[in-house]
Amino acid sequence: MDADTRRNIVFSQILVLTLFGLAIHFIGDMWRGDYGVVFFVVLTAIVTGFCFFLNEHRHHSVARYTFFALLNVIFFTLAALVPRTCAINLLILALMGVSLVVYGQKDFITGLTFAGIGLLCLVILEVTNYHPFGDYRILEASSLYNSIINVTSAGVTLTLSIVFQVYQNHISELGLLKQQEQLGRTNAKLDRVLYSASHDLRAPLNSIKGLINIASKEDNPRVLKEYFGLVEDRIAKLDNFILDILEFSKSEKAVIAHENFSIRDLVNEVANNLRYMDGASKISLIQEFGDVDFVHTDPKRLSVILNNLIGNAIKYRHQSREQSWVKIHAQQLGKKLTLVIQDNGIGISEEHQPRVFDMFYRATPQQSGSGLGLFLVKEAVDQLDGKIALQSNYGKGSTFIISLPLN
Repeated sequence: MDADTRRNIVFSQILVLTLFGLAIHFIGDMWRGDYGVVFFVVLTAIVTGFCFFLNEHRHHSVARYTFFALLNVIFFTLAALVPRTCAINLLILALMGVSLVVYGQKDFITGLTFAGIGLLCLVILEVTNYHPFGDYRILEASSLYNSIINVTSAGVTLTLSIVFQVYQNHISELGLLKQQEQLGRTNAKLDRVLYSASHDLRAPLNSIKGLINIASKEDNPRVLKEYFGLVEDRIAKLDNFILDILEFSKSEKAVIAHENFSIRDLVNEVANNLRYMDGASKISLIQEFGDVDFVHTDPKRLSVILNNLIGNAIKYRHQSREQSWVKIHAQQLGKKLTLVIQDNGIGISEEHQPRVFDMFYRATPQQSGSGLGLFLVKEAVDQLDGKIALQSNYGKGSTFIISLPLN
C-alpha cells in the first residue's frame, strides 16, 4: 500500500470519527436546547458526510479541499459566537494538524496553506478577544459537557495525526533502507555480471577468430564447411549468453504487477515459444492442473520461471532415453500456489545442488548454458515472496518444487 492510499484511508477514518463526535454533540445540544449550536453541528455533519462520500468514491482532492476550507469557516464562525471556554479553538488547532498529515510531503504546500488559514483564524479570534462579529452570541455560557467533548475530540484527532505521521516516517525509513540494500545487491550482481561477461563473451569471440584464421588458410570445401559449422555453433552460444544477460537486466528492472490470468494458457504459451528449440520435438509435456486455472500473481515472472525450467528440461534431456518428458503439476490451497516441475533428464549430481541457483554456475559438463537460467528462476521466485526447492538424482532427473503466495 503506497503513502497516498494510507493517507486517504486515514482521512476517511478521521471523517468517521468527526461524524461520531458530531452525533454526541447533536444529542447533547438538543437535550439542552442549544438550537443555535445544533445548526452548526448539523452543517458540519453535512459537510463531513459529503466529503466522506467524495473520498470513498476516489475524489480525494475535492474531498480534502472542501473539508478543510468549509470547516475552517464553520469553526471560526462558531468560535466567534460561543464562549471561549467551549474550546472551539482546539478544534481549529486539530484541523491544522490533520491538514498537514493528510496532505503530507507530496502536497506539503497545500497542507501548509490550510494550516496557515487555521492559524490566521486563531490569531483573529485572539486579537478580537473572540468577538470578531461583535457581541452577538448564540450561546451565552459554556457547559462542562461542551468543553469536555471539544477537548476530547481535538485531543484524539491530534493524537491520531501524530501517530500516523510517526508511522509514515517509520515506513519511509524502512523503504529507504530497503532501497539501499537493494542497490547494494544490484551493484554486487552487476560486478559479477561484468566479470563473468568479460570472460564468457571473449571466449567464443576468440574461438571464432581462431577458426576464421585457420579457415582462411584452408582450401578443402569439406573442411571449410566443418569450420563454418563450428563458427556457427560459437555464435549461437554467444547469442544465447547475450539473451540471458538481457533477460537478467529486464528481470531486475521490471515492476512486480499482480493480475488474474490462466496458468494453463501461460504454460501453453511458454511451450509454444520453446517448440523450435533444439530437441523440443523429442520431449513430451505433461500437464496436471486439476481444477487450477486462474491465479493472481505476476505473469511475467512466472513466465521466466516456466521458460527456464522447461527450457532446461529440453536442453538437458537424457540423450539415450527413448521417452523424455517434463511434467508440470499445479495445486492451489487457499492463497498459495504450488508448482512441481519434474523431468527425467540427466539430473544434477549431489555436490552441485547447493550452488545451482548461483549466478553463472554451471552444474553439468554441457557448456551450452550461460549459468544464468536457474539464477533467474530463483530471483523471480524471491521477488514473488515464494520458495523453491530442488530434488535431483544424477542420471534420473530433477524435480523443482515452487511455492508462491497468491495476493
